[in-house]
Amino acid sequence: MKLLLRSLLVALAFPFAATLRAEISAEGWLETYYLNPKPDELPQAIRQLSHDGYFDGPGHIAVSIGFMSTVFVQNADRVDGWLLQLHGLDSKANRLIASALWQAGHPLGSELLRRLGQSSGLRTEIEKIANTPVLPVEETAIRSVSSLNLHWGAFLASGSDRYILSILDAVGLDEPALTSTALATLARHAAEHPRVLEICQAQLDRQPEDVRGVLRAVVNSAAPAKPAS
Repeated sequence: MKLLLRSLLVALAFPFAATLRAEISAEGWLETYYLNPKPDELPQAIRQLSHDGYFDGPGHIAVSIGFMSTVFVQNADRVDGWLLQLHGLDSKANRLIASALWQAGHPLGSELLRRLGQSSGLRTEIEKIANTPVLPVEETAIRSVSSLNLHWGAFLASGSDRYILSILDAVGLDEPALTSTALATLARHAAEHPRVLEICQAQLDRQPEDVRGVLRAVVNSAAPAKPAS
């Protein structure tokens, strides 16, 4: 473990020129990963996402942590090899990867967070996170926009309905700001992802009465229009 950690920290110091993928953007790869998982492409995709500035987008850090941590859990035997390939990224991307390792419960997660946080202005906050026991994403309740994005990232890695159901649970909370964000998220993703629409449709008769009405509106707005007879 110590040898791997030392090798990884040394490797992070070397520069790397990102290679653009002609066939699909890295963001497109992430957004459709659950349809055709290709975990071997994860290191290249992370590099490209960093190169493209994806991690700087609104909510993308939480989405990325949810996504990466889920892929790490799914492929625990490949993580050490992937880490040794992920050299030359900037400090933000490295902290994000360490956060995803921590979220995945990987033994290196907490230690890498501490090491990478030593030179950060957020050192105290990072140290606090590193020392906090972590729950799997599916056991993390949605209580904020950030945790909502965490669940969305985990869905993109798995296609599992449990993460969409968690977003539906947030709709039922008596927190107007979070409810409106959860509804907007469901509406947007149901229109873009048939799998999300399918899950929402299956929940129409299973959700509490106060959720059914707004969920039906989401489904109706996302479902393809039927041709006129």
